[in-house]
Amino acid sequence: MTSADYRIMQWHSAMDGPWSPEATRSFQQGGFDGLVVIPNADWTPQDLSFLADLEGLRSFSFTGKLRNDLAAFAVPTLEDLTLVTGSKLAVPEVAQARLSRLCLTDRPGITLYQHWPNLEWLRVGVWKATNLSMLEKAARLKHLHLEGRRQQGALDGIEDCVAIESLTIINYSVRDTAPLLGLNMLTEVKLLAAKPTAPHNPLDLAKITSQRLAKLWISNASEVLNLGALASHTALRELRLIGCQLSEADMRTLSSFPRQINVELVND
Repeated sequence: MTSADYRIMQWHSAMDGPWSPEATRSFQQGGFDGLVVIPNADWTPQDLSFLADLEGLRSFSFTGKLRNDLAAFAVPTLEDLTLVTGSKLAVPEVAQARLSRLCLTDRPGITLYQHWPNLEWLRVGVWKATNLSMLEKAARLKHLHLEGRRQQGALDGIEDCVAIESLTIINYSVRDTAPLLGLNMLTEVKLLAAKPTAPHNPLDLAKITSQRLAKLWISNASEVLNLGALASHTALRELRLIGCQLSEADMRTLSSFPRQINVELVND
């Protein structure tokens, strides 16, 4: 699902003012099933309780500081939810079985199988964890984008994501690639540990076994192991190594790669 799949009402409080009963009627009478709310300095709601009056709401986005955004998790009809609020309140003990896309800032209680069993797309900003245990039993997840805080940690927990196609982790140093072994739907992997984050531990690329892999980006790796294993990935078209420590043997291996693999070395 994308925004084009919904009839979305845009509510910019700078122009439209505070949300009101009239706004609710406009939503209902306009045949909308999606809502984007952008607050400003003159109006920010105390909470999102007004969502309970929006029958048939399938898509909702709120971008702005908001301490209490919990009402968004109580809307059972939601399929697409963006909450960029910075709230630290834990996700409540509810389930949104229809939700397939979720974007939010890190907070307690992000457990996919418990709250969003059918989630396919997840983005988490200001992510603080040091493993991927929140992905336990997330067998339907296809796309994962995490924006870390320059921490070092593991990929443990991703093993259950048998449908995952793209994995992007930024500002996170990886200890081991072993959890990627057997994730055979992966087409895109980006493991980006930006300096001054500690570098990735030596990364064994033989543990990335998906023959669908088309794009691999790695930044700030202390060492890459089994680089030659990538040559057997017939779908691979783009390999980008950014600020990685490469030996002379690695350079010789890269020079022997098939021509269809575009190798880009970037010194950051």
